[in-house]
Amino acid sequence: MIEKRIMKRVFFLMLPLTLFLIAGPDASAQQAKRKVIHSTPPIEYGALKNPLTNEDPKTLPDNDPNIKAGRALYERTCASCHGIRGDGKGPEAAGFSFPIKPVDFTDKEAIAAVSQAYVMWRIDEGGLDEPFRTAMPSWKNDFTDKEKWQIILYLYKNAGVSPKK
Repeated sequence: MIEKRIMKRVFFLMLPLTLFLIAGPDASAQQAKRKVIHSTPPIEYGALKNPLTNEDPKTLPDNDPNIKAGRALYERTCASCHGIRGDGKGPEAAGFSFPIKPVDFTDKEAIAAVSQAYVMWRIDEGGLDEPFRTAMPSWKNDFTDKEKWQIILYLYKNAGVSPKK
């Protein structure tokens, strides 16, 4: 009788552990693929328009001066975390752990889901605080507005996606 009780307790103690171990890898994969919900930019950012062009960045030629300048700036300052292809796999990315990982700009739910004004806000503000909770620093005072817009054009061009209108 005592052995039966002990066996029952062991079974009920082991059951959650067993279920966790079975579901663990799948749950981690689901967590990694969770839907990204973007915050709404403050009013001062929401109405911003890229003054460098009215064209869709993905349609600009590779030799466009703003694309070339944006690429050079991106490669010098952003690629270490976001990767040369913009896939979030730069050499510094390995030092971060989920959920604070560099954004994969090639993910269709990432940059294509936001406006250029939103990206400007992200570049300006960055940070671990709400609403972003990322390791990206604020670049507000490190680039001119023109340079930030050039980087933004390059991000969309490189990812091959159009910005959200």
